[in-house]
Amino acid sequence: MQRLLISLALVLVCCHGYALGPPIEACVEMFPLDHGADARKDSSPFTMTINATSYSPGDVIKVVLNTSEIYGHYFLEGLFVQMRPVTCVNTSVGTFSIETGDDFLKTMDCFAKPASAIAHYSHEHIHDRTFYWTAPSTANGHLYLRATVARNLKNFWTNVFSDFILDASIPNASPTTLKTCAVRSKQTSGVSITTSSSVVIFAALVVLAFVTKLTN
Repeated sequence: MQRLLISLALVLVCCHGYALGPPIEACVEMFPLDHGADARKDSSPFTMTINATSYSPGDVIKVVLNTSEIYGHYFLEGLFVQMRPVTCVNTSVGTFSIETGDDFLKTMDCFAKPASAIAHYSHEHIHDRTFYWTAPSTANGHLYLRATVARNLKNFWTNVFSDFILDASIPNASPTTLKTCAVRSKQTSGVSITTSSSVVIFAALVVLAFVTKLTN
């Protein structure tokens, strides 16, 4: 029993924030503070393809995340996706949905907006995934998908983007004039602990204290 409780405490501390997806605090910067590592600087082996180059209110766009051909089957364990405006405002536009029976992905309510992000929900080795984005009822300018993709705890990329999706209500728009926004790639100095992490660490400490009391 004692060993079981200690193991539970260690699992709570070590695995929190990864297997069940990012905490809500990660919505702004989309950076996994709980991973304790900087983002990879090389090109991501993952790509996001979309079946449209522009959108109008209410349009549904199919998104496929997979491995670049030169890498073959390069699995992923973590995923966080939002539709961002090219104006670099920290918000996610539209809503996401997943395919029926998909037990790897879930939607998240970032920026107090229902289903405004896609994230992983389990700790499996996945090679590709398909999900859908629905445009809002009003135009929001030109957009692009931004993703943080993790191969494992210490190897992840914060610079995974789709092609630009042009606002159909803006005439003579060209994707060649657009740029993606800067992304965070480094941990802050010292130890960064999110609110949700603090709660789990506290729970782990309670378990350890209980074990200590039993053994004294």
